Amino acid sequence: MTAASFALRTDSPLPLYYQLEQALRSMIASGSWQPGSLICSERELMQAAGVSRATVRQAIGNLIGEGLLQRVHGRGTFVARPKLEQEMRSVYSFAEQMGVQGLALEDQLLQRHRVPASDELAGLLAVAPGAPLIHLKRVRSLGSTPLMIDSSYVPYHLCPGLLTDAFESPMYRMLADRYGLPPVHCTDVLEPVLADEAQAHLLEIEPGAPLMFLERVTFTRGDVPLHIARNYIPGSRCRFRVNLWSEAPEAELKGGLSLARPAPIENGRLPDDPLAQGGV
Repeated sequence: MTAASFALRTDSPLPLYYQLEQALRSMIASGSWQPGSLICSERELMQAAGVSRATVRQAIGNLIGEGLLQRVHGRGTFVARPKLEQEMRSVYSFAEQMGVQGLALEDQLLQRHRVPASDELAGLLAVAPGAPLIHLKRVRSLGSTPLMIDSSYVPYHLCPGLLTDAFESPMYRMLADRYGLPPVHCTDVLEPVLADEAQAHLLEIEPGAPLMFLERVTFTRGDVPLHIARNYIPGSRCRFRVNLWSEAPEAELKGGLSLARPAPIENGRLPDDPLAQGGV
């Protein structure tokens, strides 16, 4: 992509980096730079705007921080695509939710082998420490863009065929249809983390970029632990929506008490205060 000519004003009270940042923002908003397109190089921007490399880097860094641009390790800086939104209101399959939006998620299976359960995994999956688990690790992508690293553990005794059978996605559907193990409920924990070197390489982002770590424990019928997923998701590519409702007041739940506005206080006492009526 060739840089346009940017007329920045050196006599303006606005810093040059801010003027350049606004000019780049306008290029994105107007559609001159399309989502997913590679923007011009720092050198081209320096020449087009007549500014230093430090100025260009500050402007680009601010737009990356806002999520308008995205730096891909080893490839350059791209106009960010709109974030994919995952609504967390039921036991969901990420692949199936993408399918509802008309998007096809592709899986690259990196590992599939049997491992002994650590003390932590054994506790979560209700198996003995050292019991065999099936570990699957995959990168899940939309087109050429990696969306997450998924590392999953399933007790071997529940579905030993998962170790060798043809792997299909979505995994929840495969567990339900092929092995009779439908997911019934799950517990999700989300935590912000930073990408290490290996994660950055697989996700094509910079080391230290923000990730959302999501750990899920899924249960099948009989409240039997079925599956643990540990996902690492770039914050620049996905976001999660949680809908919350207020609970009914405890008094209403227990006694059906009225929630009417309380009566006004007269002379420092409520009307039904026994002291106000001469009581003791």
